[in-house]
Amino acid sequence: LITGAQRITVGDDARIEAYATLAAGRTGRLSIGSRCEVGSFARLDADEGELVIGDRSSVNPFCLLNGFGGLTIGSDVRIASHCVILSSTHNFEDLGIVINSQGITGRATVVEDDVWIGSHAVVVGGVRVGAHSVIGAGAVVVSDIPPYSIAAGIPARVIRGRIG
Repeated sequence: LITGAQRITVGDDARIEAYATLAAGRTGRLSIGSRCEVGSFARLDADEGELVIGDRSSVNPFCLLNGFGGLTIGSDVRIASHCVILSSTHNFEDLGIVINSQGITGRATVVEDDVWIGSHAVVVGGVRVGAHSVIGAGAVVVSDIPPYSIAAGIPARVIRGRIG
């Protein structure tokens, strides 16, 4: 399914599998780099923001990437099946108003180059995952991860570095 096709660009030799959803709202922009792969049932939703994926990256089946507050995925990034990467958060401060009516705040999210995100991981809005890092399966990333790190757990914590 493609919505907002005039606001979506796909690079050369990219592969979008059946049943993937590419969506850009009225002011949203979605850009997929060259030689990328988007798996079946993945949803890439620029919404009203910008979602940019660099070259040679893969988004495997059943992932959700939301660009409401701005989402940048670098080049050579591997995102395993069933991952969620967000760029916003729900407002919930006013106890006198139901959460559903309090709106959403955009929070730019960045996954730098050469990152591997394991299956079922969640990256919340406003987080930066440093280049050359690995995020373990099932991790929930709620704060920045430095480059060359291996992070795992709930919440995700750096368990060791990838160098020396």
